[in-house]
Amino acid sequence: MAQTIEVREADASDRIALIDFHRSLYQEHRDKVVAAEDLPLIEYRNYDRVLNDDLDALLQDGSGHVLLAESEGTALGYITGRIRTEPDRVLPRRGIVEDWFVVPEARGAGVGAKLLHALEDQFAAAGCVVIESATWAGNTDARRAHDALGFHEIRVMYRKRL
Repeated sequence: MAQTIEVREADASDRIALIDFHRSLYQEHRDKVVAAEDLPLIEYRNYDRVLNDDLDALLQDGSGHVLLAESEGTALGYITGRIRTEPDRVLPRRGIVEDWFVVPEARGAGVGAKLLHALEDQFAAAGCVVIESATWAGNTDARRAHDALGFHEIRVMYRKRL
């Protein structure tokens, strides 16, 4: 029998699961998809404090969304996003995916797609006409997921240490 996956807006009571996901995404998973020699280009001095501050800001930001996917009371992943308005653009209101993580054992079961579609619904209801997302260049699984869910790669960012 297939598991039922529910997506809901997260709140402060979900903080422990969310900080675990945040840490998994930005440290453990990142270290698997970013080359060791490139880590200093993206590393923070006190990553634990940065991750906690970032999560607190997301949870307190009324214009942002933090969505949690669960099955039978077990948290499987999360997605976060904010809306950006730039009146001079042809498509002026964008939804920006900031964080998107699914626990490894739940990948491939549609959890990530459910999270994304729920966030897209939130963005569309707020008048967004485009959604954008980014991932690390070496994250081939995430790149495939973005492609499968209708995203198109339009920009590549480079960094170089001086």
